[in-house]
Amino acid sequence: MRKLLILLLAGSGLWSGYWFAGSSAIRSGAEDWFANANSQGILAEKTALSVVGFPNRFDLTVEGIHLADPQSGLGWQAPFAQVFAMTWKPWHIIAALPPEQVISTPDEEIILKSEGMKASFRARPTPDLPLAAAIVESGPFTTTSTSGWTVGAFQALASIKSVDTVADEAGVDAVMSDANSYIMTLTVEDLAPDPAAMKRIVAETGLPPVIDRVSLLASTQLTAPLDRHIGGSAVMPVFISLDSLLIIWGELEVTATGKVAPDAAGYAAGRIEFEVTNWQKLVPALVAIGAIKPEISQTVENMLGAMAKETGDPDVLKLPLILNEGRMWLGPLPLGSAPMLLPPTG
Repeated sequence: MRKLLILLLAGSGLWSGYWFAGSSAIRSGAEDWFANANSQGILAEKTALSVVGFPNRFDLTVEGIHLADPQSGLGWQAPFAQVFAMTWKPWHIIAALPPEQVISTPDEEIILKSEGMKASFRARPTPDLPLAAAIVESGPFTTTSTSGWTVGAFQALASIKSVDTVADEAGVDAVMSDANSYIMTLTVEDLAPDPAAMKRIVAETGLPPVIDRVSLLASTQLTAPLDRHIGGSAVMPVFISLDSLLIIWGELEVTATGKVAPDAAGYAAGRIEFEVTNWQKLVPALVAIGAIKPEISQTVENMLGAMAKETGDPDVLKLPLILNEGRMWLGPLPLGSAPMLLPPTG
C-alpha cells in the first residue's frame, strides 16, 4: 500500500511538473510571438494573457487583441480569443472566438457577429507536425461593412483535411500519389446576401432573398506539405479539382465539377462543367446585378435556350467554364481574366 501511495505521489509530481513546464512554454511562446510581430513592424497589442486548465488542459486566453499590418492595411480586433488543448495531445488545438470581431481592410471595416464560432486544428504527432485537419464552424452569423453591405447565414462549416486523414476516417489506405494532397469542404445553410443587392434580384426573378444551401467538395495537390515549415517556403497548388458544387436557391439549382491547374504563366487553366436547372431565372438575375446589359438580355436568353434544348430538357442548361491562356469564358460568354494560381515570375 505504501509503495502504491509513493508511486501515485511520484506520478502526480511528474504530471504537475509537466503541466507547469508546458504552460510556461505556451505563455512564453505567446508573449514572444507578440514581441516578434511588433519588432517586424506589425501592430500586435493585447491587454492580458493567461494559461490555466491544470491538470488536464492547457487553456490559453488572450484579451484585448488588436493586430494590424500597416503595409497591407489589414487588421483584426477582438475582445478575446481562447485556445484549448488537452495535455496528453497538445497537437490537437481548439480555438473559441468571441461573438463580435472587427476585420479591417484598406477600404472598410467589417463587423462579424456570430454565435458559437470555433475552429480546430489537428496535426499528426510527428516532428514536422503535418496538418491532419483544420475545421472552422459557426452558428448564425452576420457581417456588416462600413461600406454599407451586409451578409449572413444560419450556419457554416469549412474544412481542409489531408488525404491520409480522410482515408483513416474512411478505413482505407491512402496511396503514394496522395502526398501533399488535401480535401476541402464548405457548407453554408440559409445564406443571406446583402438585402440591398438582393432586392432587385428578388423583384426581377421571384427567387427568395435567402439561398437555401451552398456546398462544395474539392481536392488539391500542393508543391509542399502544410506543416510547421510552411513559413519558410511558398506552397503552391499543382492542381485544384472541383469534385462537386451544389447551390440550391429556390427553384434555381446549380451543380458543377471540373479541374484547373496553373499554366506556364501561372494562370488557372482547365474546364469546369456547370449544370443549371430552371436556368430561366438566371438571366434576369444577371441583369439585376449588372452582369448583362438589359438591351441584350433577350438575345442571351434565346442563345441559352437553344443550348438548353440540346440537353433534351429545356429547363436544364449545361455550360462549360473554360480557362485558357489567361482568359475565361462561360460557354460563349467572355468573362475576362482568369485567376492567378502561381505568382508571376521574372
